[in-house]
Amino acid sequence: MEPIPSLRVLKYLFYDRFSTFYQQKKRMNPHLRNIVSQQLAQYHVNLSLEQSLMETTFTVFDLETTGFYPKLGDEIVSVGAIKMNVNEIKFPEHFYEIVSPIGEVPNNIYSLTGLSEEQVSNGKTFDEVFSKFLKFSEGTVLVAHPASFDVNFLQVMAKRWQLGLFQPTFIDSYYIANYLRPKKNNKLDGLVSYFNIENKQRHHALNDAQMTAEVFTQLLYLLQEKGIDTLGDYLKLRGKKKGDLLIK
Repeated sequence: MEPIPSLRVLKYLFYDRFSTFYQQKKRMNPHLRNIVSQQLAQYHVNLSLEQSLMETTFTVFDLETTGFYPKLGDEIVSVGAIKMNVNEIKFPEHFYEIVSPIGEVPNNIYSLTGLSEEQVSNGKTFDEVFSKFLKFSEGTVLVAHPASFDVNFLQVMAKRWQLGLFQPTFIDSYYIANYLRPKKNNKLDGLVSYFNIENKQRHHALNDAQMTAEVFTQLLYLLQEKGIDTLGDYLKLRGKKKGDLLIK
C-alpha cells in the first residue's frame, strides 16, 4: 500500500471530515441508529475450544470501497457475503447490497467494480446496509481476505456513524494462507489460481466473497491435514486466548 499523501491528511483534518459529518448527519436515522446499537450489543456467537472448524458456520464477506483509508474518509460502496458450513451447508445464503456514500466515488472505482453512478446513487445508506449485514451474519464467525482490512473498515464506519462498537468474532483467511503457504502469492487471485477455482469478475463484492469462501474451504481442508481441526487448535496457531478470535 502506498504512503498516504500528506496533503490528503491535511485536507481531511481541516475540511473533509467536517463536510462529511454535516452531510452524514442529514442522512442519519435516529430510529435506525437505535436498532443497530441494539444489534451490536447482542451480536455474538457461542463458541467452545472443541468446536470443529468443519462444523462452524461462517459468513465470508468482502467490501468494495472508495479507497484504502477509512480513517481519512474513504467509504464502502458495496458489501457481499456468503454463509457457509463445510460439513452441513455449502453456500446456501448470500448477501449483496450497494451503499451510497457521502463523498464522491472516484472514477477508477466505478471502472474497477463495474458499478454505475446510477447504481451507487440509488444505493442505501451505510447504517441501513450495516443493519442488514448484522442480521445476516448474526451467530456466525466472520471471514475475510484479509480481515485486517475489511473488519477494520466496518469498525471505523460504525464508529463514524455513531452506531456503537463492532467487535465481531472473525478469522483472517489471508493469515491462514500465509501459514500454510509461506512466501507464496496468497492474495485472492493467486489462491483462486492455485486451487483451480472459477475466476469470476473481480472486485464485485459478492463474486469476491464467493471465491474467498471457496478458497477458505480448501484452506480448512489443508489445516485439517496438519491436525488443526478445532477452534482451539486455531487459537493455539494464532497464539490467542480462549474465546479470542479477534485479530487486531
